[in-house]
Amino acid sequence: MIQNERFLRIIEYLKENRTANLKKIAELNDVSIDTVRRDFKELEKEGMLRRVRGGAIFHNVDITRQGVDVRTATHSDEKKEVAGLLSSFILDGQAVGLNSGTTCVEVARFLTENYKKLTVITNNLKAVDVLAKAKNFIVIIPGGELDSSENAIYGEICEESILKYNIDVAIFGAHAISLEKGVTDFRIKQQGVIKALLKSSKKKIAAVDSSKFDQIAYVNVCDLKDIDMVLSDSKLSESLKQKYEKQGIKLITPK
Repeated sequence: MIQNERFLRIIEYLKENRTANLKKIAELNDVSIDTVRRDFKELEKEGMLRRVRGGAIFHNVDITRQGVDVRTATHSDEKKEVAGLLSSFILDGQAVGLNSGTTCVEVARFLTENYKKLTVITNNLKAVDVLAKAKNFIVIIPGGELDSSENAIYGEICEESILKYNIDVAIFGAHAISLEKGVTDFRIKQQGVIKALLKSSKKKIAAVDSSKFDQIAYVNVCDLKDIDMVLSDSKLSESLKQKYEKQGIKLITPK
């Protein structure tokens, strides 16, 4: 079992039970006690739990303090649902833009498994690892500086590089979405990259799981009117969906 899958099981177990002992998690993940200790140590660094003698206690912390590896292990099923909606909006042979973040890693996985030929422009290095498995894809990585916390490229060179391309569909993930402030994020280094993707693309799609709605982060990205649609998962309540649709937002969830 890969590390992110183990992290997900640990986090979900702790959310439900609040505490966990080493033996129980070792059985849950079919790994050794020493592996559990290492996983607990890594998750404690990210603020997801607090280690105690013989086990750990859940510590729910703002996701803005978590690294991309741990964010991958949260709301993973919802992100897969969001990615699955893209089959209606992307055609083989098109140019697709992706930004950094865990939702776009799931999008990259969906594209790799369901399309024969695409050109994908992305600053998301984790997505690049996934896209590399699609032998008939053209993957373009813009230059720039490395944002190690996001495992992604950013900066003026990155933005200028993106603006050189004509993108059919830009898919971007963000930390928060609200009627009041539109799309916002906590990743200040990535703001310009998202704006460049939006400016270069014909169709603009925000891919955000249901936990991001009616939230506001401190970096303004764009107004809701600047995007064509928002994709989310089946956990988004009908009342919340209707609230956004009444304001003219095209919001799509699984049927």
